Amino acid sequence: MKLNDITNYIQNVCQNISTVLDVDVTVVSKDLVRIAGTGIFEKKVGEKISDKSVYSNVLNTGEPYVINREIEHSCKDCIHSKDCKELADICTPIKLGEENLGILGIAAFTQEQKTKILSKDKDLREFISSMSNLISYKLDELYKEEIKTMEQLEKDEIEKAIKKYGSNTQEMKQVAKALNIGIATLYRKVKKYNINAEE
Repeated sequence: MKLNDITNYIQNVCQNISTVLDVDVTVVSKDLVRIAGTGIFEKKVGEKISDKSVYSNVLNTGEPYVINREIEHSCKDCIHSKDCKELADICTPIKLGEENLGILGIAAFTQEQKTKILSKDKDLREFISSMSNLISYKLDELYKEEIKTMEQLEKDEIEKAIKKYGSNTQEMKQVAKALNIGIATLYRKVKKYNINAEE
């Protein structure tokens, strides 16, 4: 599963965060491509960010990070440091299980936004982390729906084959052959899906 599968949802989450906090918000995928954003970031959706950026570091460590550009050493290594307008950032990984799928970040471009972000960084880190979890939850739900759909398709095919060939022992061998699975696998799936296959 990739964050790209739910970009419209992510864009809505970014927009809501931006509206509530009055900051610009972005999401960057694990391949360091910006997939959603508000304000200045909105025009940069689709662009790749530097692999020397703090966002890249957050992906590698899986830990949230607060950036104050005035004292941040890693900003000097970023290829965009000369034309970067961000004064402060809070970024947190978007995880599904143990896998880092991307980064959710909020950025300050004015002194007022910077003061707001840095003065409440602990609370904002918790908030951004919960929004990151919301994105992960949505992706996980989508994944579960896809699995359910695949299982439903498999169940339907087994039921069709049983209806076509029958359900006694000899006919079930034909069902297994038609579905290109072993007879033991067929019986496990019949039991798993609670398919009525009585002789």
